[in-house]
Amino acid sequence: MLVRYELQKVFTKRANQIILILLAVLMAYSCGAALMRVEWVDEQGNSVTRHAAAVKLLEASREWSGPLDQELLEKALAELKEIYSSTEVDAQSQESNWLLRNKLQGVQEIADLLGWSFVDDYGTFEEMIEDLQPEDLSRFYANRIENRKAWLYEDESSWGYYNYSEAEKQFILSKFEALQTPLETGYHEGWVQAIEQLPTLLKYGIILLSFVLAGVFSDEFAWKTDTVYYNTLHGRTRATAVKVGLGFLMITVAYWLCVSIYSSIVLGNLGTEGGNCSIQVHSNYWNIREQMTFRQFYLLAIGAGYLGYLFIGFLVLWISAKTKSPVLAVLIPSLLLLLPGFLHEFYSPTMRRVIGILPDKLLDIGEAIQYLYLYTVKNHVMTAVPIVLTVYPCITVLLVFLCYREYRHKQIA
Repeated sequence: MLVRYELQKVFTKRANQIILILLAVLMAYSCGAALMRVEWVDEQGNSVTRHAAAVKLLEASREWSGPLDQELLEKALAELKEIYSSTEVDAQSQESNWLLRNKLQGVQEIADLLGWSFVDDYGTFEEMIEDLQPEDLSRFYANRIENRKAWLYEDESSWGYYNYSEAEKQFILSKFEALQTPLETGYHEGWVQAIEQLPTLLKYGIILLSFVLAGVFSDEFAWKTDTVYYNTLHGRTRATAVKVGLGFLMITVAYWLCVSIYSSIVLGNLGTEGGNCSIQVHSNYWNIREQMTFRQFYLLAIGAGYLGYLFIGFLVLWISAKTKSPVLAVLIPSLLLLLPGFLHEFYSPTMRRVIGILPDKLLDIGEAIQYLYLYTVKNHVMTAVPIVLTVYPCITVLLVFLCYREYRHKQIA
């Protein structure tokens, strides 16, 4: 009876029905944005996106798949030299731009990685392609470490030069040196787009869901039925437990339903190929320290996202129960997600460490992995990821207890 009452209260409210519709719109937008970012340009300059583009990119990438070793690098360099020598490059000519892009599509990812590794030696990408020789490619992976050493020890304009301790610098270098090479490369656009659009879905999703959660405890106060509801034995015991359980159920169902549909649409259209490729073979992730595949990265992102939903969801429930105000409760997710951007205005080493362990990192674990958020405790250096994955689940358990205890033995005046 109590469960049915709570479910009816949630789903019969017009505002909650609108929120559910907005969640569906948000999911559709996130899926569409991920699919539209994959593009193929044909020989006439026409472009296609979504599944059709993914199929063509997959086929074009087959020749450039496998271990990214000396042999594949030399083959890619020879192809790039041929493309640039046979194609007129003119920044003002739209035709030359799409012709060049069409020829590069299969080998583009390796070209970008060569740029990350060698461009500093030659000034521009075009100079690198012209002057780079096959024998130079033996430094491809070593350059990744050398460039990081320069960033930490030689470049006086860099963040790393001034703001990391010696122990932290050695920790960073040890992570870079531990990367197992050669990396496995291949088509991986499905995973990349799924990873990059997921934080948008998660962050705006929890903001919308908070409007539903905020009424779980506070609706009786808004309807002036609290003096009866919470002064009964079952109102203080079973009803309170049901509300806590309902909050957990709504958070869990909403999260996994949205993530499952999102993953099915994005990966179903763009493909799951490349899940075992190292994330460093995508140019956006070249400087990531951790040894991780795209599949592992994505599973970590959705796992951390669920922990973030539980933390923020139960924080909303507790504030709603404590203050009896849904307005204050719905402000919390927005403030937590906007706070890092505000704190960036006061950027400093201390503030950077604060930003690195804020709960928004659970909804965007990729940022916590990509950025060098480091913490030293008794000469032991650690990253932000294990901290947020340990601390916030513990706080969530405490919030569950506080939500249940709030009306457990209380009589409402």
